[in-house]
Amino acid sequence: MESLHRFCKHLPKIELHAHLNGSIRESTLVELARERSVSLPAKLLQHEAEHHDADRDALFFNTKPRSLEECFEIFSYIPKCVDDVAALKRITREVLEDFANDNVVYLELRTGPKVLLMDHCAPEMGSCSKKQYLQTILSIMSLFENQEKDRHNHDMSSSTEKLVRLPMTPRLIVSVDRSGTVEQAQENINLAIQMVALYPDHVVGVELGGNPTRNDFRRFEPLFQKARDHGLLISIHCGEVPSATDEFDTSDTTLKKAYEEASAVLQFRPDRLGHALLLPNDLMNKLMQQPIPIECCPTSNVMTLELALHHGGNLIGGLKMHPQLQKWIERKYPFSINTDDSGIFCTNLTKEYLLVAKVFGLHENDLADIAIRAVDHIFDKPKRDALIDLMANRIEKLKNQS
Repeated sequence: MESLHRFCKHLPKIELHAHLNGSIRESTLVELARERSVSLPAKLLQHEAEHHDADRDALFFNTKPRSLEECFEIFSYIPKCVDDVAALKRITREVLEDFANDNVVYLELRTGPKVLLMDHCAPEMGSCSKKQYLQTILSIMSLFENQEKDRHNHDMSSSTEKLVRLPMTPRLIVSVDRSGTVEQAQENINLAIQMVALYPDHVVGVELGGNPTRNDFRRFEPLFQKARDHGLLISIHCGEVPSATDEFDTSDTTLKKAYEEASAVLQFRPDRLGHALLLPNDLMNKLMQQPIPIECCPTSNVMTLELALHHGGNLIGGLKMHPQLQKWIERKYPFSINTDDSGIFCTNLTKEYLLVAKVFGLHENDLADIAIRAVDHIFDKPKRDALIDLMANRIEKLKNQS
C-alpha cells in the first residue's frame, strides 16, 4: 500500500472537475468566517470521526459525511466568507498551490463570476464587477503559471532530487449556476465570450452546474449553443439525480422530467459530462455507443449519494456501490478522475486515485493509463501532445524507481 500511495502521489495527474469555492481550504474558510463574524454550520465544523481499526487505512474513511443537500448548504456560506477581492486572491492562490503540490500538471478550475466588495473592511470603496472577478482569477493563474515554469527550471538546474515536481498549467472554465435565471446565465456566457477573446490562453470553456434539483438544462441550451458558436468547449453536470423513462409505469413526474433533461443533454453532446452517475441503462448504452468523456469524482459521488452509510463510513465499501465506475473501467470508457470539491470533501487527487485503485484492484500501469488518457479530454487542445510527452517521461521514471 505504501508503494502504491507513493506512486499515486508522484503520478502526474490531470484535474478537470474542480470548483474554486468548493476547493477552499477548510482552515481558510474558518479563518475568513471568523474575520467576518460569519457563523458556519455545525456540519462543517464537526470533528473528523476517528477510526481505530488497524486493518483499515484512515484515507479510506468518509471522515465528514455530507449529503448532497448538506453540501449545497455549506456552499451557501462560502460567498459570505469570500466576499472581497483579497479573499478571492487568497483562495485562488491557495487552491492552485494545493493542486500543484499534489503533482497535478494540468488543472481546469471552474467558477461563476460574482460581484464582490473591493475590501470588506471598507465597504465605501465599492465593489468589483463580475468581469473584474474573472480578471482577478486570471491574473493569479497567469502569474502562477509563469512562477511554476521558473521554479521548475531552477529546480532542474540546482536540485539533487530525482523527481523534481513538474510545473502545473492552470486554466479557467466559466460556470453557469442552474439555480439562477436565464438572464444571469446569459450574462455569464457573454462574459466568457469576452474573456476568451481577451485571455485565449487561459479561458477554455463554460459549464452548467449547481443544484441538480433546480431548473432544467433546456432553459439554458440556446446560451450554451451560443458559447459553442464562439469556440468555447462545454461541460454539463448530468445524471446527478435519479430518473425514469416512459417505459416505467410511474406517476412520478420528477423522475420523468430528470430523464427528459438528461436525454436533452446527451442530444446536445457537450464536450464533457460531469458525474453522469445516475443515468438509466438506455441512456448509458447510448453513451457507450457514442461516448462523451465523463468527469468522475469518486469521493464526491460516494458522499452525496450516501453510499458509505452501510459500511461504517468506509469509502471503499461505498465506492464499490458506484452505479457506473466499474463498468467504465472494464470497458475503457473515456473518463477522468477528479476531486469536485476537495475542501468540502476533505480529499485530493492522490487520494482519489488510491481509492479507485484499492476498490477495483488497479495497478500502477492501470492508473498511469487513466491519467494519460485524461489528457485527451482537456479543453486546451494545443497542450495535449506536450502534456502526454511530459507525463509519459515522468511515469517512466516513476516505474524505474519502483
